[in-house]
Amino acid sequence: MAAAALRLLHGQSRFTPDHVNSETMASTMKTNSYHLRRHLRHRRRGTIYLLVLFSCLIVATISLSSLQLMRLQGRSVSSSADFSTAQAYARAAIEIGMLKIRNDPYWRTNLGNGNWLTDQPIGVGTLTLSAADPVDNDIRTGDNHPVMLTGTGMKGEARYCVSMRMEVGPRVGSCLEVSMATGNNLSINGSTLTSDQSISANNDVIASGGSTVNANVEAFNLISGANYAQAGQTGARKKTMPDLQHVMDYYIAQGTAISYTALPKSVMTELIQNTSFESNTANWYAKTSCSLQISRKKSFNGSKSLRITQRSTTADVAAQDLPIQNFKSSHTYHLSVPVNYNGIAEARGILILQSTGDGVQTFMTPAYPLNGIGNTFVNLQGDITPTWSGILTKATVTILINAKKNYSMDGVSLIDVTYPANSYVIDNRLMSPTVNAFGATNAKGIYIINCDGQDVMIGYSRIVGTLVFLNPGINSKITGSVCWEAAVYNFPALLTNRELTISTNSTGLSEANCGINLNPAGTPWPFVGGISNTTNTDSYPSTITGIVYSAAKLNLAGSPRIKGVVVADNNITVTSSSLSLNYGNTYLNDPPPGFTSGTITMKVVPGTWQRSVN
Repeated sequence: MAAAALRLLHGQSRFTPDHVNSETMASTMKTNSYHLRRHLRHRRRGTIYLLVLFSCLIVATISLSSLQLMRLQGRSVSSSADFSTAQAYARAAIEIGMLKIRNDPYWRTNLGNGNWLTDQPIGVGTLTLSAADPVDNDIRTGDNHPVMLTGTGMKGEARYCVSMRMEVGPRVGSCLEVSMATGNNLSINGSTLTSDQSISANNDVIASGGSTVNANVEAFNLISGANYAQAGQTGARKKTMPDLQHVMDYYIAQGTAISYTALPKSVMTELIQNTSFESNTANWYAKTSCSLQISRKKSFNGSKSLRITQRSTTADVAAQDLPIQNFKSSHTYHLSVPVNYNGIAEARGILILQSTGDGVQTFMTPAYPLNGIGNTFVNLQGDITPTWSGILTKATVTILINAKKNYSMDGVSLIDVTYPANSYVIDNRLMSPTVNAFGATNAKGIYIINCDGQDVMIGYSRIVGTLVFLNPGINSKITGSVCWEAAVYNFPALLTNRELTISTNSTGLSEANCGINLNPAGTPWPFVGGISNTTNTDSYPSTITGIVYSAAKLNLAGSPRIKGVVVADNNITVTSSSLSLNYGNTYLNDPPPGFTSGTITMKVVPGTWQRSVN
C-alpha cells in the first residue's frame, strides 16, 4: 500500500511490478523525494509571484480609480459652478424684467406677450426673459392684471429657470387721488367750491374775491386767501400728471373722427319782429290802455321810432309776443331796448315767460336811470338766462318803468347769445355708442373732433361717451345743461389738448326743451343698468361724470357739477358761482388708458419666487 501511494504521488502507474527489489525501491524513493522537494520549492516561488502580480494589479486599479474619481470630481465641481452661474443669470433676467416695468409706463403695449429677451448674452452665458398674464393670457389688456415673469439662465450645459409673480401695489402720488389736480396753480375767484375729496396744486392755491372753499386743500408751494373751511397742507407731494405725449394715444387710435365742418354753425338770429318801426307798428301791441304810434321826432336807428302815449299807469307799455319754439331753457339771451324818456325814472327791459311747470316768470335786465333830454336814448340791455319746467306756452318782451310819462323806443333786439356767432355747435343732441348725428358710431363712444382752431361749443345735450377735443379755438366751451357720462365705466368724459372753458349749469336737461328723446333704445339712462323709452317728457341731471382732462389750461365758470376727477396739466381757474365736485375712486383703482402714471405700481408678491421647469 505504501508503495502504491508513492507511485501515485510521483505519477507512476499503479501497475508497477511488485518484483522490484528493495534497493531499487529505496533508491527510487530517494530520488523521488528529491524531486518532490524541488517541485514543492518551485511551486512556492510561483505562488509568491502570482501574489505579487495580483497586488500590483490591485494597486494599479486603485490608482486608475482614483484618477477617474478625480476627473469626475473635477467635472462635478465645474458643473456645479456652471449651475450656480445659470441660476444667477436666471435671477438677473427677472431683475431686468422688473426694471423694464418700472421704467416704462406703457410696458404692456410696448413689450407685449411672450419673450422680452431671447438668448441674450451675459458674461459667459445667456439669459431669456418671458412674461405672461395669468388672468386672460394677454399682457396688453387689463392694467390691473398681475404678470408672471420667467427668467432662464444658461452656462455651458447648465440651465436654470425661475419665475415670480407681480401684482398692482399701493398707489402713491397720482393726480387721480384727488377730485381736482393741477400741474401748476389753482385760482378760485368769487366762487364757492365744494368737494368731498381734497383738491391739489403742484404750485399754489389762491382764493380771492370772497371765495369759499369747502374742501381739503393741498399745495406744493403756497395756499393764500381766506375762507378755507377745511384743512390746508403746504409742502404736499406733487401729484404725478399724465404723460403729455401719450395720454390721448389710445383714444385717438380707437376713436371715430367727426369733422368740425359736419357740425351746424351758430347763427345769432333776431327773435323780435319789426325792431326799428320804419314802416309800421306791426307785431307790437299796447298792454292795458296806452296808444302806439310811429314818430319821426326821435329815433335810435333809422329815422323813426315807436311812441307810447296816453299812459295812465306804469303798466301802460308796448309789448310783443314771440314764437315760443325759438326759446330754450337755460340758453342765454341778450335783450336790448333803447328808450327815450323826458323825465326822471328807472326802467328795465323784461322777458315774461309762461310755462306749465312754473307758471308766469319775469326775467329782467339791470335797472337803468332815465333822464332823457331831446333825442337821447338809454339802452335797457343785459344778458338773461331763463329757465323753466314743463312746456313753455308764452313769451313776451316789454319794459318795466316806474313813471307814467310818454316814452319812445327803437332798435329793440332779443338774440340767443349762448354760442358765439359762427361757432360750430353740438346742441340739443344725443351722442352715444349707438347714436351719432354727425357720422359713424363708435362702440366705445369715443369721438374725436379736431377743431383746427375753430370755436366749437357743446351744450344742452346728453352725451354717452368720451369726446376728444383737439385744437379748439379760444372761445370753445361746454355750456348750459349737459348730462354726460362715459360709455366705458372708467374712461374719461372729456379730453382736450388746448385751453377750454366748462360753463355748465345745475339746471336739469329736459327732453321737452331739447325737442328729442334722449334715452331711446340702445342708449338707456343711466347707460349701465338704466331704462329706455319712446317719450319726450324725461329730465336728466346736468352733471359730467368721468375724468375731465386738459393738457393745457382749464377754466370753470357757471355752476358745474362734476362726478369724477378734474385734471389740468397747467393752471385751473375757477370763476363759477358754485362748483360741486364729487370724487370717484374708480379712476384711481382702475385707471383708464393714458392715466396709469403714478397709479399702477407693480410689486413682487412675496413667496412666489420658485424654480420652474420648462
